[in-house]
Amino acid sequence: MILKLNRTRVAIYLIWVVAALFTSTQLYLKTLDANGTDSWGKLFFIQFLVWNIWGALSPLIFWLGKRFRIDRQTYYRGLLIHLVFAVVIVIAYLALYSIIWNFLGIGSFSRQTFTTYFKVFFLNLFHWHFFIYMAIIGLAHAIQYQKELKQRQEESIELERQLLISELNTLKAQLSPHFLFNTINNVVSTIEQGKNDVASGMLIRLGEFLRICLEESKHKLIPLRKELDHIRKYLEIEQFRNDDLQVIIRSEKEHESVMVPSFILQPIVENAIKHGISKSNIANRIEIGSELKQGFLKLFVYNEGPGLANEMNRNKGIGVDNTVTRLKKLYGKRGHLELFSVNDGVMVEIRIPLQ
Repeated sequence: MILKLNRTRVAIYLIWVVAALFTSTQLYLKTLDANGTDSWGKLFFIQFLVWNIWGALSPLIFWLGKRFRIDRQTYYRGLLIHLVFAVVIVIAYLALYSIIWNFLGIGSFSRQTFTTYFKVFFLNLFHWHFFIYMAIIGLAHAIQYQKELKQRQEESIELERQLLISELNTLKAQLSPHFLFNTINNVVSTIEQGKNDVASGMLIRLGEFLRICLEESKHKLIPLRKELDHIRKYLEIEQFRNDDLQVIIRSEKEHESVMVPSFILQPIVENAIKHGISKSNIANRIEIGSELKQGFLKLFVYNEGPGLANEMNRNKGIGVDNTVTRLKKLYGKRGHLELFSVNDGVMVEIRIPLQ
C-alpha cells in the first residue's frame, strides 16, 4: 500500500516536471526568436518552481475534491463550490508566479512590476490554470471512485463468500441426518401401519423440499411468496412427524412480491421447532407473518414453548447467527433480527429494508 502510494506521488511529481520542461523550452524558443538573453537553464528553474506550486497545492485540491464531491446528489452545489475555489486558487497561484518572475526573471521586485506581470499572467494564463485546477479535481474524483469501486467489489466478493457459507450451513441443517432419518423412519412406520397414501404424501413433500433446496440456494433474493411456499412444504413434513403441530401463516398479497433473502425463514422455523415446540408437551403452535411498516418488511416467527429465560442458548445457534450475518452483509445496519420472549413462547422479528 505504501509502495503504491509512493508511486502515485512520484507519477504526479513527474507530471509537473514534464510540464516545466515543456513550458521552459517553449519560452526559450520564444526568447531566441525575440533575440532574448535568458538561458534555458534559468527558464527551466523558474518553470520548475512555478509548476511545483501546483504540486504543493495538489494535496489540498485532492482534499477539497473529497470534501466537496460532485455527484448526483450534490452536482450543482459541488460544481459551484469548486468554481469558487478554482478562481481563488488560480489567482493565488498567478500572484506567486508574478513574485517568482520578479525575483528570478528580472532580478528585482516592486509593486509596479508585480502588478504589471500579474495583469499579463492573469490575461494570458488564467483560463489555462483554471482548467488545470478542474483537471486535478477530475483526477481526484476518478481516484476516489476507483477506490470506492474496488471497495464495493471486495465487499461483493466477501458477501458472495458469506452467502455461500450461509447457504451451505442452511443446506446442512435442511439435509441433516437427524431430519432425514426421522422423516424416513416415519415413512417406514407409516407403511408398516398400512397407511400407504400418507407415506407417499410424506415422500412427495420431502422430494419437493429437497428439490427446492437445490434450486433456490442459487438465488440471493426471492419473492416472499416463494419463501413462504418453501416454509409450508418444510412444515408439512414436520406435521407428518407431529400430528399436533399447528401452523398459521399470515401474509397480505401486497407483501408477497417483496424480495427477501432465500431461506431466510427456514433456519428460524427449524429453531422454533427444535428449541421451542419439541421442548414442551403442551406447545404445538407456530405462527409466521409479515408486515409493511415505514419502509421495511417485517417478518415474524412465533412459537409456543420455553421462553428465552429457560433457553439461554436460543440466540447462539448456527441458524440465527447465519441469518444475522446475511442480513448485515445484504443490508448493513438497516437489516435487523430481534429475539424475545412473548406469550408463553418466543418471537423472532426480521426487518428487511424495501429496495
